[in-house]
Amino acid sequence: MTTAKGQKVTIRMACIDAPETAQGESGTQATLVLKQLLGAGPVEIKPQTVDRYGRTVAEVYAGGRNINLEMVRLGMAYAYRDYLSGCDANAYLGAEAQAERGRQGVWRWGNEAKPWDFRKGQ
Repeated sequence: MTTAKGQKVTIRMACIDAPETAQGESGTQATLVLKQLLGAGPVEIKPQTVDRYGRTVAEVYAGGRNINLEMVRLGMAYAYRDYLSGCDANAYLGAEAQAERGRQGVWRWGNEAKPWDFRKGQ
């Protein structure tokens, strides 16, 4: 992402963990949905911290919507329970429960490894 001042910033989306692109269909779909949600319009970030890799951990907004929360609601990411402290945990957990009940996204592809397990195996 590039700021209005032309600075490059790498964002780690706060409070969620999405399938890795290399993970198969779920990763491919999550990437595609994220791109669609972000669209071509302006993106706003709500920074929380900087992680050990130098990435800005933030909630991302586009078109007035919290994209992180939308990814969970659509089943394209999990609520990252270990890192919910800076977000509305109830909203994220509720969105995840809704996606699971509706068998959307990652809940439909239930046989794939969770992203955190996939990364451990890499």
